[in-house]
Amino acid sequence: MTAEPAGEAAGARMPRGLKRLLLWLFQVDERPEPPPGSPESLRVFRASSRYFGYSVLKWSVGQVFALVGLVGSAIGLRFVEFFEDHAAGAALWFGFTETLAPLLIVLFVVQFLTSFSVLRLGYEMRWYMVSDRALRIRYGVYSLREQTMTVVNIQNMAVKRGPLQRLFGIADLEIRTASGGGSDDDDEDSLNRGLLQGLDNAEEVRNLLLASLRQSRDAGLGDPDDQSTVSAAPVAPVEAAPARRDRGSVLAAAQELLAESRALRRLLNAGTP
Repeated sequence: MTAEPAGEAAGARMPRGLKRLLLWLFQVDERPEPPPGSPESLRVFRASSRYFGYSVLKWSVGQVFALVGLVGSAIGLRFVEFFEDHAAGAALWFGFTETLAPLLIVLFVVQFLTSFSVLRLGYEMRWYMVSDRALRIRYGVYSLREQTMTVVNIQNMAVKRGPLQRLFGIADLEIRTASGGGSDDDDEDSLNRGLLQGLDNAEEVRNLLLASLRQSRDAGLGDPDDQSTVSAAPVAPVEAAPARRDRGSVLAAAQELLAESRALRRLLNAGTP
């Protein structure tokens, strides 16, 4: 993991002209917009240079299989050439395959250079941005994926390393947020799952997110329903007591007024001849 405000991946970089050409072809912005949060809290992390070596190793395995297929095709051509005098129509077939062989070699070289360039660009275009409020993950070139996760919604974080990743000294940081109930959390494309790949210090990124999470919760950015429930509790008895006292005083005043009216009526009746 490398924090680079300048926004460049570590290690030897792709030639600038080639990079601009590929970005134009794939219609991809070189740098994503920062996530919500204060600009002072923004930290930018990049995949380790060892992650590029890890990716090249996996890419090389696929190239070896392609090369083996190409060599097998060349051996097949020689086989056809050897038996061209013993099979009907073999001479015509050999003429076709003899023309095809150089084309296959050219195609292999073209895809070798193109796929390596895309691999390198994909490594340089991998961005992890952390602020005090949100996390933004972006990766991919021809298939671009950008994901923003709110820090306060993070529920679980796990550092994961496979045997080959341990050999390269890198790890992945998996982040899960509250499930919306409409997607599979184990799906790679799930909106509730974020993956920061190729970090050489995943624990530092996890601790930074934990600190942002604690800061958000201490600032009262949790569930507002809990706060409204607590503040509403003492209000009811304070308002209810004066209401009961007001009703009692009105009733007592009415009874007193009725008693005085009756006494005045008896007095008037007594004075009448």
